[in-house]
Amino acid sequence: MLSSNEIRQQFINFFLSKGHINIKSSPVIPFDDPTLLFTNAGMNQFKDIFLGNKEIKDKRVVNSQKCLRAGGKHNDLDEVGRDGYHHTFFEMLGNWSFGDYYKKEAIQWAWELLTEIWQLPKDKLHATVYNTDDEAMELWQTVTDINHKHITRHGDKENFWEMGETGPCGPSSEIHFDRGEAFCNLTHVEHHYCCVNGDCHRYIELWNLVFIQYQRHADQSLTLLKNKFVDTGMGFERICQVLQQVNSNYDTDIFSPIINDIITNCKKLTCKELQINLQVIADHIRALTFTLADGGMPSNEGRGYVLRRILRRAARFGRDIGFQDPFLHNLVDSVVNNMGIAFPELKERQDFIKMIIKGEEEKFNQTLDKGLALFKELVTKLNCSIISGKDAFTLYDTYGFPLDLIKILAEEQQLTLNEQEFTQEMEKQRQKARDASQFKQQTVDEQWFVINNEPHNIFTGYTLTECSTKITKFCYIGDKTYKLVLQETPFYAESGGQVADNGSLSNENSLIMIRNVQKEGDDLVHYGELAYGSVNEQEYLAVLNKIFRRQVENNHTTTHLLHASLRKVLGDHVQQRGSLVTADVIRFDFTHYKPLSEDEIINVEELINNQIQNCLPVQVAIKSYQEAKNDGAIALFGEKYGDVVRTISIDSFSQELCGGTHVKNTGQIGMFKLLKESSISSGIRRIEAITGVQVQKYIRHNYLLINQINHLLTANTNNVVEKIEKLVSENKLYQTEIIKLKYEQSSKIIEDIVQFKQYIKQVCCIYRLVDASSTDELKMMGDLLKSKLDKGIGILVAKWGGNVSIIVVVTENLTQAISAGRIVADLARLVDGKGGGRNDMAMAGGKSTDKIEMMFLNIPKIIEKYIP
Repeated sequence: MLSSNEIRQQFINFFLSKGHINIKSSPVIPFDDPTLLFTNAGMNQFKDIFLGNKEIKDKRVVNSQKCLRAGGKHNDLDEVGRDGYHHTFFEMLGNWSFGDYYKKEAIQWAWELLTEIWQLPKDKLHATVYNTDDEAMELWQTVTDINHKHITRHGDKENFWEMGETGPCGPSSEIHFDRGEAFCNLTHVEHHYCCVNGDCHRYIELWNLVFIQYQRHADQSLTLLKNKFVDTGMGFERICQVLQQVNSNYDTDIFSPIINDIITNCKKLTCKELQINLQVIADHIRALTFTLADGGMPSNEGRGYVLRRILRRAARFGRDIGFQDPFLHNLVDSVVNNMGIAFPELKERQDFIKMIIKGEEEKFNQTLDKGLALFKELVTKLNCSIISGKDAFTLYDTYGFPLDLIKILAEEQQLTLNEQEFTQEMEKQRQKARDASQFKQQTVDEQWFVINNEPHNIFTGYTLTECSTKITKFCYIGDKTYKLVLQETPFYAESGGQVADNGSLSNENSLIMIRNVQKEGDDLVHYGELAYGSVNEQEYLAVLNKIFRRQVENNHTTTHLLHASLRKVLGDHVQQRGSLVTADVIRFDFTHYKPLSEDEIINVEELINNQIQNCLPVQVAIKSYQEAKNDGAIALFGEKYGDVVRTISIDSFSQELCGGTHVKNTGQIGMFKLLKESSISSGIRRIEAITGVQVQKYIRHNYLLINQINHLLTANTNNVVEKIEKLVSENKLYQTEIIKLKYEQSSKIIEDIVQFKQYIKQVCCIYRLVDASSTDELKMMGDLLKSKLDKGIGILVAKWGGNVSIIVVVTENLTQAISAGRIVADLARLVDGKGGGRNDMAMAGGKSTDKIEMMFLNIPKIIEKYIP
């Protein structure tokens, strides 16, 4: 039996024999494509080719692409594990033709691989074609020996592929495998008929051959493309199922080592839905391992939110089979051992992946406990026997509670759940995700004028700060601003966290100030403001702002020193997760799970400054990607690398792949100062730092500040800290005394107030306007009033700063029946405010002090409403 690794390699080898180039899988996190949550198809990395924004270099390509479908348009997360073929993470085997071969070869080779190399039974294979695609129908009948009765026509839904609402599109031809009647899950349904693209599980789609030949326009019309493309996708897990002759994807050797690992440590092998639990966990740990290896990180928004949901869903299914403590991180080894050969990035980041997953599991266990507490609180506030769908969705969405668990908890309390409202909230979230991730081709009404067709986009900025050049094409975008493409340019386009250069283009007749440079497809687009003259075909002198460039180079080289220093001080799990390199400041994001200690910060600063003082040479080399990796160069998350890469080496201290500009020698940087270290999301820290001239300014500012403090305190450097400590200590004593006086004052006020008690339905009630200057003081009065009541309700109102503050207290012997939170909410609405709190004490604020009198008139009626 072929192993999954052999199947993958045989697919790639087959198309290599047909003249294809093997392209590395792009990351499952599409950092360079904001229209996608995740890479969800093999064609994603070739989108610019289909759109005509990128030059075609390799006309025949093959690869195995890492994909994730768990958010946005393609979201089957809640179905994963309940059948044998839905997944979050999966591999898509594919071959592409960019303006080269077309339908004939795609169909012929697909049939050859399936029936001759893999020897699948021909009588089990079926092909579908688009309703009007007579060409594909004829090719299936002539270049293959498929049973002609096994070729069927289908409509737009099944056999017409579109990139988006507009853009490249075309008919497709799918290949399906008949697994036999035993796989039909609808045999009990009257008049059911098994068929390709039917509604049962008998026929499984293996391969989709897409023939991209049209451009879809906004009016839905179609025109032929200049080039024709082939884009195929074969589900790796599905072909493994068929070739290994097992009943589901989860029975293949892709998943079996993971599932066996789970079973070994499982506590409840008799769990009601054990198989579903095992499949969910096995699927989800693969998704997490690959996305974390490619730069994903659990968080509360966007892609990170989806990852957190996947992790918590897996952890929750783990609890059902007895895993009370974190366990998912232990399964990472199974994934890496099985797939690390094909995807070496898993092995490289194995320890880091385990650390992140374990930390998230520990947090989830705490969150789950909070969710249970929230459910109890929710139940105590109910004034009916129905839990709203919105409240249930909060438990589901924020705390990871499955719907079944919410139902069970509700039934235990003799409550019912508004499932219709829950479904509506779920659909709102799905629609929001679909809207956020749906790809729409961006069409901008720009008219480009081509001056000449000579070679252009030649970057000279690594060695030159100025050069002679010409404008090859331009586009006017308004307010004397143009987009320009140059033959040669010293201007660096914003990339890899480094901001773009600025400067000027000039000749005898014109001056254009270059404000920004961006990469758009294959073009380096310069945003220029015309100072005088015109945009013309004459030769220009392109000149950088040299001071700006020098400061940016200082900071960019320093980010490499910073990355290396963090890894040396904190450990190899540190990975750069983003950066901003400007002339003034460095912002550097990296993976680490806790704040840096003072000693760690000092060590990092000293390491960097030592490298600066040692005046180390910064060397640039061009190597093959694999050679650079073998030499120990670090590739950064979110960056796309070709077969040939540029490496930046700083002696033996740092070696990274980088396309940015750098100093020749670390001594040029001058000095480094770390300003701030903070958390920006779970497991991601941020450092802000400065170098060179900015450090001088920082030192000068602090020097003047210390002198000013010394002057105010009549102190000097030797005793200034002692004097500040004395001031702080004295201030604490004064604050304690003030609190004591306020307590005594508040006690006297409350002693007077308790004389004005009245009874509403035999409950003692006190409500007064008091003179309080802060929330803390009002709360102190509320506590004092509550202590004076044996059984009753107290309401105190104060106003300051043009606002109203209210506190309501209820004695413990009444809180089972009366809620301070509900009373204060009603009162707040009367003064245009809001608030709430516990049953025994609650506070609120309002905006309308002129409505206080009216509110007091309504207090008896509001209290009466809540007294049983």
